[in-house]
Amino acid sequence: MKILKYIIIFLLTILFLEVFLRILKPTALQYYWVQRQIHSFDPDYFVDLEPNQKVNIKHFLGIFNINFTTNERGYRATREVNNSFPQIICIGDSITMGFGVNDEDTFCNKLDLYKDSKENIYQSINLAVDAYGPSAIALKLKKHLPNLNPKLLYYFPSTGDDVDEISFHEKKQNPSLQRAFKIQFLLTKYSYLFLALKVTQEQMQFRFMEAFVYPFIRAKNLYLCMTAQKPKDECPISSWKEILNDLYSDFFRPPVKNPNAYPNFPASECEEPQEEFVAPESAYKAIQEIIDLSKELNLKLVMILLPIDIETAYCSQKGKIHRYYGYLKTMKKFLDKQKIDYIDMNLPQYTLQMVDETGQLNPRPYYIIGDGHYTRLGNDWVFKTLIQKTKEVLP
Repeated sequence: MKILKYIIIFLLTILFLEVFLRILKPTALQYYWVQRQIHSFDPDYFVDLEPNQKVNIKHFLGIFNINFTTNERGYRATREVNNSFPQIICIGDSITMGFGVNDEDTFCNKLDLYKDSKENIYQSINLAVDAYGPSAIALKLKKHLPNLNPKLLYYFPSTGDDVDEISFHEKKQNPSLQRAFKIQFLLTKYSYLFLALKVTQEQMQFRFMEAFVYPFIRAKNLYLCMTAQKPKDECPISSWKEILNDLYSDFFRPPVKNPNAYPNFPASECEEPQEEFVAPESAYKAIQEIIDLSKELNLKLVMILLPIDIETAYCSQKGKIHRYYGYLKTMKKFLDKQKIDYIDMNLPQYTLQMVDETGQLNPRPYYIIGDGHYTRLGNDWVFKTLIQKTKEVLP
């Protein structure tokens, strides 16, 4: 009887906390909660978007406040599918999905109602989902393209594909890991309490690093700076006086900075790595499957290589290569060998178009601060290249 009593108390406590959190709706948790609701579990590629969603996603730090909708098939910022129209397909990860901007500001949505010289009107379809690597993309295309009327496929590989591929195949090859992911996904989707526990666990890990690991890394860097073992542009603090001023400033709110100020990176940021990037074999295999599928469907495939990170765009504007570009640089060799049409927007001819409102070279306004996705201006920048390529492919 005692055990039963404790079980009942435990279950009632969980129920109380669940109801309490749903009523309270903490701002930070609400941000993660809404994101869980727009995603669904898929047995083939694990995560997809829920159909018929219309939500507002407000970042808890006020970085963005966006409207996010999906259509009857779970495609982001896409009107109801009409196969009487020829279609332009976009696929990739969260950059292509357009996370951080409103529906109408995503570069894929801007392609909708494209009209060629024969007055044919095209519908744009956005199949992208965050954290999709090549293997997940290949599976989703095989599932969805046969039920569409595609004429042009824009595929946007990402610098994070290698990590996404490893994570994807770890789950694919390990049924227990896949089962654990599904349970965790569903619990955090339908329970506010379990989501709160998950976010707390992640924050505890971050705070541990911040409190016990980062100070030692910072102390080591200070020592290297003070002993002139690091370049000056990598040493914002290099004397005891500056250290004391820095510690003193920790007790006060820092002055508000211009969010679009030109980024300030040390010279070493643009040093090209000596070793060649090694992409997972599964990525090549999946991309080959996408190539084969596009040929089978008589579909024009164009791959767009974007500077996903501001560091890459910053270095490109200086005529240099950032280490984050390693994956796409390696992938280009494969695409050249397969004779696949692609546009490398990491090249200076594209990144030099990134200017601020004063007309000065500045990639900062094109990226969401603290998030890394493209702003509305960044999406416009991508769209300008897409529309030119679309006119070339579908004249």
